[in-house]
Amino acid sequence: MIIREFTEKDVNEMTVLIKDLCEINKREFDELEWKNDLKKHLDKKSNSEVLIALDQDNKTIIGMAYFSVENTKRGFRSGYISNLIVKEQKRRIGIGEEIIRKIIDYSKSNHIHSIRLAIRPNTDIGAKKLFIKLGFKNILHIYELQI
Repeated sequence: MIIREFTEKDVNEMTVLIKDLCEINKREFDELEWKNDLKKHLDKKSNSEVLIALDQDNKTIIGMAYFSVENTKRGFRSGYISNLIVKEQKRRIGIGEEIIRKIIDYSKSNHIHSIRLAIRPNTDIGAKKLFIKLGFKNILHIYELQI
């Protein structure tokens, strides 16, 4: 498996994955908004990276995640993982773990002090176990009212 930043040629395969993620989370998918967001990443107009995992055999995208970094006024740097998804038929074989480990390694070498991620209550038990295995702690519960 290869993990790298995405390029323009990856957008269509990534779009399929993000549509699946929206379906899982019962969220609307706005393709135009999605592609505009990716363009910001390509143009380096955002403080984040989008990593993809490729199957070495056939070079198709099998997973992805966003990682953004925020700098505070006091020099504290924190990262945030979002949109982590692995193709359904490729789950449970360590792809999500490798993506997160790549983010952790990047964070350590770039003086990022903490990494956060938010998970929905309906998140797969295996995913929750993975985050705990990697050292993430449950520190906050968020309540939302959709209007």
